[in-house]
Amino acid sequence: MSATAQEQSERDIVLDRLLASHGTWFDVYRDYEFQGRTFPGYAEFHSHGEQYVLVKRAKLWEVDAHEYLFFHAAEHLDCAQLADLVSFMTEQAIQKVDPQPNHMTSYLSLVIVANEVDDEAKRQVKKTKFRRNFALGIRGWADLRLAAIDLSNKSVTTNSQGKEMLATLRANLEPPRDQRA
Repeated sequence: MSATAQEQSERDIVLDRLLASHGTWFDVYRDYEFQGRTFPGYAEFHSHGEQYVLVKRAKLWEVDAHEYLFFHAAEHLDCAQLADLVSFMTEQAIQKVDPQPNHMTSYLSLVIVANEVDDEAKRQVKKTKFRRNFALGIRGWADLRLAAIDLSNKSVTTNSQGKEMLATLRANLEPPRDQRA
């Protein structure tokens, strides 16, 4: 097997593991098309919570939370490609968010699995911030979670919002112990 085919298969294996690990709580889709782009993986999570007194008609509050998780595969991630992907998330993917009266929060998440990530791109990932408030925050907000996986050195870089994804991403870089050669 050539080096490129081996790297491609490693990237596909990591993507498969990531999608499988999200399958319990998320609705997972492969080869997902959105706004003219195709992603090798996509996952959505929706949560609804409410509090009431004695009977359901006497609601104190109710909230909805969502996550829209895009997976992107790249041979080599540089700053230009990262800027393009972040722009897509903040301009097109934001259309996934529907700030209804009970909307509290939505996470627009992007996980980039690359055979190699430039050092400058890693610095940009760490510095990336995005939040959009809806109706001055009365109808909630949307945050961007960003992560870049560098397969060349098995590292994961996230922005501040993406730190919650670190454990899952790192756990899926390597096969489970019982499957290692």
